[in-house]
Amino acid sequence: MIYNLSVVNIIPIAYLNLINALAEVYKCGPNNISVPLCNKDGEITHYGCHSYWRIEDYAEFSSDELRNAFISQLDPDLQEPMQAAVAALYERTVLHGDAQENW
Repeated sequence: MIYNLSVVNIIPIAYLNLINALAEVYKCGPNNISVPLCNKDGEITHYGCHSYWRIEDYAEFSSDELRNAFISQLDPDLQEPMQAAVAALYERTVLHGDAQENW
């Protein structure tokens, strides 16, 4: 298997738990996004992570159709917050990318 897609994910702290729950559904493990990112005053405002993916796996993970199917199965009170969390997720991918440069 070739894991050649460098992926950086960043999420505002307000959506961290929701996005980590989504990542766990996709078998990315608990607390996948776990690197605290601070502003100039040292406050944690976002969390991020980097990983290498296979292109096919990332295409499945980032599929709007599959994400929406998952979200539609949630409790109605969680659907709107999860949609907002997915909309706030920053994703940067670079084929054959260097982790440090992509970050």
